[in-house]
Amino acid sequence: MIRRPWHQMNKLILTAILILASVLSVMVPSTVRADGTSYYVDSAEGSDSNTGGSEAQAWKTLDKVNATVFQPGDRILFKAGGVWTGTLSPQGSGSEGSPIQIDRYSEGAKPLIAGGGAAAAVYFYNQEQWEVRNLEITNNAASPGERRGIHVSGSSGSWTNPKVYKHFVFENLDIHQVKGTTATDYVHNGGIIVWGPDWDLHVSDVVIKNNRIYSLDSVGIYLNGAQRTYSTGLKVQNNVINDVAADGAVVLNTTGGLIEHNVVYDTHVRASGYHVPLWVWGTKDAVIQYNEVYNTAPGGDAMAFDADYNSDGTIIQYNYSHHNAGGMVLVVNDGTTASNYNTNAVVRYNISENDGGAVFNLNGPASGAKFYNNSVYLPLTSSTKVVNYGFWDGYASNTAFYNNLIYNLGTGGYQFGSSTGNVFENNLFYGNHPASEPADPHKITADPKLASPGSGGIGRGTLAGYQLLNTSPAIGSGRIISGSGGSDYFGNPVPAGIAPNIGAYQGAGLDPNNLPPLPQPPSQSNLLLNSGFETGDFSNWPLHYNGASIVNTGAHTGAYAAALTGNYAGMEQNIGGLHPNTMYKLYAYGAASGGGSAVFGVKNHGNAEQSVYMTAADYTRKEITFTTGASSTSATIFLYKAGGAGQVMFDDLELIQFSASPAGPTEPVFTEGGSDEFSGAALGSQWTWVRENSAAWSLTANPGSMRITAENGEIAEGAATAKNLLLTGAPEGDWTLETKLTGLPASPWAQGGLIVYESDATFVRITRMYGNGNEFQFTAQKDAVRQHVETADTLGSAVYLRLVKAGNTYSGFYSADGVSYQQAGADQTVEIAEPKIGLFTGGGTGFTADYDYFRFIPAEPEPVNLLQNSGFESGDFTGWSVHYNGASISYTAPHTGDYAALLSGAASGIEQTVAGLLPDTTYRLSGLGQSVDSGVAVFGVKNYGGAFTDAWGFEQGTGYVHKEIEFTTGSASTTATIYLYKGSAGGEVYFDDLVLTAVQ
Repeated sequence: MIRRPWHQMNKLILTAILILASVLSVMVPSTVRADGTSYYVDSAEGSDSNTGGSEAQAWKTLDKVNATVFQPGDRILFKAGGVWTGTLSPQGSGSEGSPIQIDRYSEGAKPLIAGGGAAAAVYFYNQEQWEVRNLEITNNAASPGERRGIHVSGSSGSWTNPKVYKHFVFENLDIHQVKGTTATDYVHNGGIIVWGPDWDLHVSDVVIKNNRIYSLDSVGIYLNGAQRTYSTGLKVQNNVINDVAADGAVVLNTTGGLIEHNVVYDTHVRASGYHVPLWVWGTKDAVIQYNEVYNTAPGGDAMAFDADYNSDGTIIQYNYSHHNAGGMVLVVNDGTTASNYNTNAVVRYNISENDGGAVFNLNGPASGAKFYNNSVYLPLTSSTKVVNYGFWDGYASNTAFYNNLIYNLGTGGYQFGSSTGNVFENNLFYGNHPASEPADPHKITADPKLASPGSGGIGRGTLAGYQLLNTSPAIGSGRIISGSGGSDYFGNPVPAGIAPNIGAYQGAGLDPNNLPPLPQPPSQSNLLLNSGFETGDFSNWPLHYNGASIVNTGAHTGAYAAALTGNYAGMEQNIGGLHPNTMYKLYAYGAASGGGSAVFGVKNHGNAEQSVYMTAADYTRKEITFTTGASSTSATIFLYKAGGAGQVMFDDLELIQFSASPAGPTEPVFTEGGSDEFSGAALGSQWTWVRENSAAWSLTANPGSMRITAENGEIAEGAATAKNLLLTGAPEGDWTLETKLTGLPASPWAQGGLIVYESDATFVRITRMYGNGNEFQFTAQKDAVRQHVETADTLGSAVYLRLVKAGNTYSGFYSADGVSYQQAGADQTVEIAEPKIGLFTGGGTGFTADYDYFRFIPAEPEPVNLLQNSGFESGDFTGWSVHYNGASISYTAPHTGDYAALLSGAASGIEQTVAGLLPDTTYRLSGLGQSVDSGVAVFGVKNYGGAFTDAWGFEQGTGYVHKEIEFTTGSASTTATIYLYKGSAGGEVYFDDLVLTAVQ
């Protein structure tokens, strides 16, 4: 039985929250009449007596911000690196098209709003039209309580004609260490909470996207529209949510709610009760799609996705669920109240790998649910049920299962209870065939010939192994389903009017004799050596200390076990050869005696240490699931007993790879290349094709050009089917790519142009395309999440394209003449590891692209620092030949690195003479200084053919201050002396990170 008592209001809790809300709003704010004004806030150097209207006139405190009524179009900008403690609760509302924005300014860490145990770190009450971006938000405390990172609260005043508060955007936020509670009203405290204690806060157009929400209690996101009659536009997109006590994100009481492109893992970790990473309740036509959910901890529910009761038409599609304790999906209705319902849920084109519990769950009297074209993989070690119907004052009815591919090597079966009206048609059941397997008039039991079943890793883009080989019996064997969504998990179109494939893949199938690189399923072999201690000694456990021993009594199996006795006893084994960003399972048997307590665990694996206690008298098997870091290939497995009492025995440890490694087999090697005029008949050795079709490209069909004929296939939003990507390795640094392209696309989605490529999931490209007519499209995609903009293409057959890289920022341009360029959309920031560069042609047919050349133009080099030992990292005066009185090199307070120069006492200083300068040339000298105990000093330049020039001001403030000066050498001067000098005796001044460059 699945019950959720949170929706029953507790009057005492609501009273406390209302009192708190009134306290937060008791201050009568001063009204600011400023249309579209920017206000700056600097926690270090601001002042509340300032106007706030510029960086130099920045305010200082949250009190000043909270006492101001802001107007539509205003911006509140917090300085990067600043820290504010308390609640940010600015007043006022924006208007449609002119929201009030909260953001950051300057370079450095995101501004931190630290709630410090308040009810909320950021708070809005009866407000609308706000956008909050680029902040770090915490709300920690010594003990749990009802706390939020962000709380949008209020009351709409009525259920029949409510005020609907519109437009909130929460984007690019880091929200963590919110010390909420799981003991009381758990669902209304946590990361971002949109809900009023009167339950009648009606909201629309609330977008929560691109945030990192982690290490908090109790939920990541709670977004309640109050009534779906009035609420639309609630979206949870592109967030990463992990280490959350209870649920990841839930959207309630709205029409058309959207949860997409999120990654949610390690949830349900500190809460009892029933919790699901991503779910909806009381919604109409909600969509949950393109998400990855994994490693949900055991407990009530614990499925990846949930279409909860009082909902109609929920669609759950294109998701990847793996290693979740409760299964992939739950469709549920509370039958204890006759008016409750859950109707017409659709679960399609999802992939489930190694989920626990039951893959498909139906609890209570839900009706009309359809499950079709899902692919399920259960390994040999699995006991997971495929389908499970549960009772909640009734069973589900009229449920249909079509075109599902069940690859079940485990022992789990099917549980239908007293459900009625179940239909199974055109499903493929492979592997284990339990007696409970349902009848299906078009059942297939042959091997589906998946490319690499069980090989999914971490990431939606790791599932190439769930494509079918072209010899698969699942191809063309499905049932035609109207309104089937149009595409499959991989982005392939679902055929119209002909039988589709069975499973989540609708392509033509891979050629088994010409397979692309594919990941392999994880080995189930034990990676620990001497895991049962049967050598009778510490072989392979080189670190062992205090009361650790190998004993020949009391073993779980075999003759030996490890025993920890006494204080601080332990032993460790280092494991190499692991895969980065890969899940592993660690198991151990333990038995305690005499009040003993000990742990087994893992550390040094690129993430936080994990351990589990053993205290039971009889041998008990426990487990830990951990994930290696992004570059980690090793881990330390340890047994440890801290307390002195008793003894704990360990035996039969096991470490197995739980998810496939993201790397799979060796990827193609890309040679670093450059420009190519395509003037020869043979392709240069710098180039590598991805998914080459040699019949569709030529260097001789139009001599002097690379001709590529576009074919169907894409790499956008999870697809991995585009052919003939022509790539070479990109040199380091910043650069510009250019090409001249002749040819005009004439059929849907056909396109060609320049690309910067990391993988099919991550790339940037500028193409000319046939979409809504002829267009230029600039696309930036990270981990299959795509941003794109289109600009009308009114040019002729020939066009010039340009793609510019500056750090992680990319810009796309087009031109009619190769001289005057127009930008296609705004700059996009994408982190691309080891970029490859080249040409992309695909997306559709009916397009022949002739590329006259491919040109690589490196950016101008950064100016060279002409100073030696400019950061004093030699630890001595190397490069600074003159130093006197109280000058020294100190490790006490460097700005960066390990050392800084320190001037103490009167008339102390150091100097460096720089030779090789150019006459009549302007140079810039910059550096950072920090005053201690009111010390006053300068840095400057002399002996350069001009007057002494120096920079003062380091006595201001308590931290490092940046200063710079410019000087021009004399007509015959080729040297200059750079000096640091402190004249007065009082205090000290540190200098660090000096830079001398020529002004370009």
